[in-house]
Amino acid sequence: AEQQYGLLLGTSILDAVLFGFAYLLVRDGRELHGVVLALVVSSVHILWLCSQISAAVSVESILFPIALAPFLMIRRDLPAVRLALASFAIAVYLVCELVFPEGSAAHPLTGNVAEAFARGNRITAAISLLVLMMILQQNMSATRRVLEGAARYGELRATTDELTGVYNRRPIVAQLTQWAARGRGNYAIALIDLDHFKTINDEFGHDCGDTVLQEVALTLRSHFRETDMVSRWGGDEFLVLMPGVRHADVVPVLERLRRAINLIELRCDEHVHHVSVSIGASMGAIGQTPDECIAAADHALYRAKEEGRDAVVAVGVIEATHAQGRPSPDELVSPPPGYVNQL
Repeated sequence: AEQQYGLLLGTSILDAVLFGFAYLLVRDGRELHGVVLALVVSSVHILWLCSQISAAVSVESILFPIALAPFLMIRRDLPAVRLALASFAIAVYLVCELVFPEGSAAHPLTGNVAEAFARGNRITAAISLLVLMMILQQNMSATRRVLEGAARYGELRATTDELTGVYNRRPIVAQLTQWAARGRGNYAIALIDLDHFKTINDEFGHDCGDTVLQEVALTLRSHFRETDMVSRWGGDEFLVLMPGVRHADVVPVLERLRRAINLIELRCDEHVHHVSVSIGASMGAIGQTPDECIAAADHALYRAKEEGRDAVVAVGVIEATHAQGRPSPDELVSPPPGYVNQL
């Protein structure tokens, strides 16, 4: 018995030393070397124990969590290494079962000692498997969150204009197509074009032009409701989709927007720029395709430009209306009742 206990104690001390060395390898940045050393040493140690005290005490059951460990401990994309280590552990298990069955070992444990040792090995294997499965579940949850975040980021990049942070064409077209398929017509479309934007780009550079676009986009986002969709439709053109808006509210809301944009002042190269926009709007109608509704708003925008720019023209709403002139801050009209703006 003393020889058996001495055998177990000596191998345990050797294991501790080797595992400590493996830990140092991991700390030193050589994670793969440390993990391989720890798993191989564990498997070989169990094989040696089976040769000394036989497989009858279930020491080989610990090889199952060891076979699973490479898939959790090796974080690099090395599937062949993981599979090789797992296969090695299973091969050691088969050797223990087939080569060192009960009664074949050099120093077999007997009686209560063997029974207690076997029970401890089975409990150790079960707890190890449980811990590894918990770690696996955490890793899977973390991976899922990363993938979901990447998918959301990809969708955001695909539907957002990078310069201004508003939508691009894609979600607007998708929403209009969906409404057309459902026969929905209670919405308005507004096309907003920056007046003389090309002159700003040509005379003061694209950086100045980009700043103007960003400031206008910021004003648009603060002016409309959360349910409205603000998008950059072209180089200097924005499109706003307003679902559920009343006919009587369309022109007052857009007129208020025009006046708010008139108050934007930007300094580029010591020159102060005042911004104005021309706005064309149309109401959606049942049976109307997205292209037809956008074309109607585009026609209204053309009329606003023809009438001298810095104007609002709406068609299919009520009688076409337009307004011109640069307001003072006190002249800004309040939004119509029932139209909630996110300011």
